[in-house]
Amino acid sequence: MAPLLEYDETLKAGPWAADFARHLAREEPAKALKVAQQAVDQAKDAQSKAAALGAVAKGSLLQKEFLKAKEAAESSVAAAAKADAKCQVSVQRVAAKVYMSLFAFEAATKAAEGAMEAAQKSGDKALEAAALMTRAEVCLAKDRKQEAAKVAKQAAAQFKECKDIVGEAAALEVVARTSLATKKGNDAVRAANEALGLYQGGSNKEAEARALMVVATTKQALGEFQEAMELAQAAVEIFDKMQDKELQAVTLKQLANICFEGGENIDGWQYAKEALTLFREVGHTHGEVAMICQVAKAHVEYGSCEQAIHIAEEGVSMCRDTGDRPQLGAMLSAIASAHLGQIVMAKSDQQEQQMNWKARLAGKEALAILQSTGDRVGEALVLKTLASAFLNYGNAAEARAKAKAAIEIGKEIGNKRIEGENLLLVAQTKIIENKEEGARLARTAEKLLREAGDPSAAKNAGEVYDFIRDYGTESKDKVQKKATPSVPADLKTDITCDVEEGQRRLAYFHGFTARTIRPKG
Repeated sequence: MAPLLEYDETLKAGPWAADFARHLAREEPAKALKVAQQAVDQAKDAQSKAAALGAVAKGSLLQKEFLKAKEAAESSVAAAAKADAKCQVSVQRVAAKVYMSLFAFEAATKAAEGAMEAAQKSGDKALEAAALMTRAEVCLAKDRKQEAAKVAKQAAAQFKECKDIVGEAAALEVVARTSLATKKGNDAVRAANEALGLYQGGSNKEAEARALMVVATTKQALGEFQEAMELAQAAVEIFDKMQDKELQAVTLKQLANICFEGGENIDGWQYAKEALTLFREVGHTHGEVAMICQVAKAHVEYGSCEQAIHIAEEGVSMCRDTGDRPQLGAMLSAIASAHLGQIVMAKSDQQEQQMNWKARLAGKEALAILQSTGDRVGEALVLKTLASAFLNYGNAAEARAKAKAAIEIGKEIGNKRIEGENLLLVAQTKIIENKEEGARLARTAEKLLREAGDPSAAKNAGEVYDFIRDYGTESKDKVQKKATPSVPADLKTDITCDVEEGQRRLAYFHGFTARTIRPKG
């Protein structure tokens, strides 16, 4: 998640900077990029150009055009060679964030150290604190949690010495995040509340509302959803009183997300509807599409896949009209997942094959888009969906290739959940040709998912392991009873796992190998 409290050294880079910051805060990347690009075109010296290119990188990050952000960030660093220390620190910090988004951790470390070197040469303690904050974020991204926590606290303390409230609040948000990573929930809440205390009762109501959201998201991460919702509602009320409908809509979107994650679906739908209404009222197309995508994903999560497809298709049309490639990729990914989720309710083989084809069609387009933008997590998610679809279709070789590609991404970015989920799919492709290897892979996947902090997924993987281990050694009825979840009485389960062409097909159902079909007639 992007920081809610930002410390930006270039807010006075030029007359364009305030407009850029306003659009960025309201999650309007197209408008922010337009301002930044005009600043690049009008730049008359190296410093102005470096600052403007850094802004292009930040706008591209918000838009999730990660490769474009990388290009702009590297250009800004090169231009800043002849700029002052403040500009050098700023662009190196932006570059570090861009590299982190691409999981290029060594490059991010180099950029963070470049920011620190420039800050130390300047003798400006606030700049040093900003560089320390970026170093902490890089350490956290590299899973060096204890070091990240220590450095973040140093940054907050140094900003406090400088009496820089904006910097201190931003650093305290990083402290909260590092405390969550080190399983110190009380410390995380304390840091978030300290950030809020810096703005409460003051004149900067926007910053106060954002600080409330820092506390809210901290509570959300701790599973304290009711308190998180109340805090987010308070932030919405502040923006309502300010009559800032854009920020109100953005915050309502975040509130809906808290509700969905906390299982408060009715409230989630209501806040999502309110956010959509506001986005449409102010002509905030990016926010509208983002909200549609969030709602579609929530429908997939809760099993209403037909509704998810209907909603997402509207978003696809909007993305194609506006040329928003990253959100188009995300929307197509949601559609692919929804079609895959429909398969278990297919009433005939023909209908099942049609749903599978639609899932693969949407997934392939989504994959091409997300690869072109550099969205590694999104790419891995679509690869998993495609692997599952090919597994259901009976093409074990293609399923295995897609799952292995996702596994490589999981290893590259240090995400054990991605690695474990896709290794489980590879295990299922092995059940006919080498079930012993399949069982071994399933057991490894179970371990990875447990290490990722997902006991439910790990339990599912254990059930897959049991099924693969026992396949062919027990009667069909006994295997079915052991491996399949409870299903309605009018459904029967046909666990086949035969990948020979033209014969029975594998399917991915509730995390393990099974296929539900309705009785014919």
